Amino acid sequence: MNSNNKYIKLPLPDYQEPSKTVLTKSHLKGVEKLGKVVMPDNSDFPAFSEIQAEKYLNRMIDYMYDDDRSAILVILKLFSIMPLFKIRWTMSLIETGSKWQGMLGAPFRMLQIALKGLIFTVYYSDVTDDQVIHSKIGYDAKIVM
Repeated sequence: MNSNNKYIKLPLPDYQEPSKTVLTKSHLKGVEKLGKVVMPDNSDFPAFSEIQAEKYLNRMIDYMYDDDRSAILVILKLFSIMPLFKIRWTMSLIETGSKWQGMLGAPFRMLQIALKGLIFTVYYSDVTDDQVIHSKIGYDAKIVM
């Protein structure tokens, strides 16, 4: 790969080994708090804290681009020390900013996709033992012929 080219050419020439991200307790606490804000408790569905996301986060985070992963880990560390009302306020600000047109709203839209995507992907992957979430939303990936 050309050293002055910062973009990766596809297809990749060799198998790319994912990094082995080590999530600290503060990262996990940040994910837990973000999950409470993005996926508030609902009596019909398991709470985000009940699905034990910490067991499955590496499956996704290890495959992120380095810059994206670094940014997410910094944000999660910040969220770990912030009270819930400030995280709600931050997510509300991101939501408002994501509606702005053009380049002004682009960073907010990227943040919104990253933060909500992290929570939604882990939650709706339904890693619960009896796949409660998939059965509640009627999701079935069986192919019937």
